Amino acid sequence: MADTIGWLDEAAKGRPYDIAMLQLTLSFAAIHTTTELVSGTLLDLCSNPEYFSPLRDEICTVLGEKGWKKTSLYELKLMDSIMKESQRHHFGDIAAMSRIAEKRITLSDGTVIPKGAMTMVSIERMHDTSFFPEPEAYKGRRFLEMRQQPGNENRWQFVITSPEHLAFGHGKHACPGRFFAANEIKVALCHMLMKYEWKLPDQGPAEDVMFGQEAEINPNAKVVFRKRTEEIQL
Repeated sequence: MADTIGWLDEAAKGRPYDIAMLQLTLSFAAIHTTTELVSGTLLDLCSNPEYFSPLRDEICTVLGEKGWKKTSLYELKLMDSIMKESQRHHFGDIAAMSRIAEKRITLSDGTVIPKGAMTMVSIERMHDTSFFPEPEAYKGRRFLEMRQQPGNENRWQFVITSPEHLAFGHGKHACPGRFFAANEIKVALCHMLMKYEWKLPDQGPAEDVMFGQEAEINPNAKVVFRKRTEEIQL
């Protein structure tokens, strides 16, 4: 298996399938979610402009010393924290990890899940005060500070899943593309932040919109930007 087309053929195990439809579905899943998070992060930064300067300082320090390397992107820890906080604020579903029960299951409290029933996990813990103080507040350094606690240096990275942060799912079926997405988004944000100044228009931020059970970045949201002089050449 060398690419997606090979993987689809392997996974089909001889069954007929529409290769164009499946390829487009995968592309939609990757492009849509990445675009949502870049947009949400940028809007959050415009609403909290105090993060622009420290983010640019971090980019200058890390990329100025180490250049464009995969390990350099890991060192963008403030950016990583801000991305995870924006993901927490703008996560699109009210529940995650949908599954179909393959057999009847009785939980420890006596709850019965019938065979064939669809189950989902509530994302309320992503806004639980016992894990995230002031959960409705936007705190760009939230996860950076949590990573600075002994033993949690890696736990709260953007790509790490947990029962408290289900944006990528959890367990063996967690989003396999999250590592690529993290690097892709960091590269995009580096260029956007270093090359342009951003702010909200006078009317302020646009609220997310609901489509059924999903919240999405408002397609009518607007920002104002202008070219700036880069401290370093990317």
